[in-house]
Amino acid sequence: MPDTVVRTLATYKNLSSRFSRKTDDYNNQYYKIYNVRLSQMNVYLLEAIKRKWGDRFPVCKLYKLAEENEDICVVIGTLFKDQKLKPSVLKQLAESAQLMPQPILNHFTDDSDVFYIEDELQRFQLEGLANGKQLVTGITCALLGRDKGNGKFSVIDYTYADYRPQIERPILQNDMYVVLVSGLDLFHLEKSSLSVRLFSNWLSGYLGDINGINTEDIVRLIIAGNSVKTSSENEEVNFTMNVNINLSNDSIEAVRTLDSFLFELCQVINVDLMPGCKDPSNFVLPQKCFHHCLLPKSILYKTLNRVTNPYECEINGVRMLGTSGEPISDILKYSDITEPIEVLENCLKWNHLAPTAPDTLSCYPYYDSDPFILDDCPHILFCGNQEKFHTKIVQGAGGQNVRLICVPEFSTSFTACILNLKNLDCVPIVFNAD
Repeated sequence: MPDTVVRTLATYKNLSSRFSRKTDDYNNQYYKIYNVRLSQMNVYLLEAIKRKWGDRFPVCKLYKLAEENEDICVVIGTLFKDQKLKPSVLKQLAESAQLMPQPILNHFTDDSDVFYIEDELQRFQLEGLANGKQLVTGITCALLGRDKGNGKFSVIDYTYADYRPQIERPILQNDMYVVLVSGLDLFHLEKSSLSVRLFSNWLSGYLGDINGINTEDIVRLIIAGNSVKTSSENEEVNFTMNVNINLSNDSIEAVRTLDSFLFELCQVINVDLMPGCKDPSNFVLPQKCFHHCLLPKSILYKTLNRVTNPYECEINGVRMLGTSGEPISDILKYSDITEPIEVLENCLKWNHLAPTAPDTLSCYPYYDSDPFILDDCPHILFCGNQEKFHTKIVQGAGGQNVRLICVPEFSTSFTACILNLKNLDCVPIVFNAD
């Protein structure tokens, strides 16, 4: 790195402790997650009910609807979306036995989808739910409507927990940048080797300033998953709880390449390394950080910060929260939302980072708390491994301002995102060697 480059210093806090767990006990039933989620979200939903409808309507438990005989009331519960196209292990087994061939689908919504709302004791089928195709299983909400009998509830209006309170964003006097990149796919380095080298040289200060951005003002690099691979050779639905530990020689070489890449960068900048669904980590969310044995050279530097997926941190008082993209991609499959940036915005309204877990997205069977619930509103919400770069600012009713960022796969777009913590501006930088 040039001697004239002196990196700007920034304070840092890792706030991801709730995504780490001390034990791996999979003996618990998954229904407990929904009970815990509903219990935690109940407080937030009661606040939302009061904001939207005041005290005009009684709040009833689902199992008491028939006996209380209210004309119009509010119920709180978790949405369940019954989808006939949703993959299942039974269908997969039938296909493998050549009993019932299944079409290959990447999107699972259909006009026949039926919504239910359920709590710990009761389930009701919903009628008249607006924007149902934009919703997925696992969302907790409050519904205004009436009991129609025969286990059906007619929806008049609805509300979510919505944006949580946000800590005040500090006023920074100078520009201070965080770089986000994902999907390096070093397994197929031949596709992007020159672009990866340009990116590394730029962070090291050898290429000078690009787009008026002073390299000295870049305080941190966040690598948002799939550094080793971005896709598997056989893209099939996986119902196992753990990734295959029998790595090929090429995969082992890709991990070594990642270690060498990090070894260079960690000499010049702080690096947060998140795992992705194709990286050598556990398959279920939250993913544990890369094992230190995989990175024998770069682990020697304190500037390497192996973090979980999801990941939350605070840099100079600015809160950042994000994933390697798995919850966003899953929601896109099971709803009619077409843009990942819209999913990110909905996650803030739903107040949940991964509502489809554990229904269609594998996660650890939590029984005491749901770590994916947003107790505080971040300043930046990002997701990695998307097809293209997209960003926008969204605002909550309480004055919250959140920068949403979709980080594209570097191996196909050769694009990194640079975020200015001073004003939350975010722009892409393309490292195309052509």
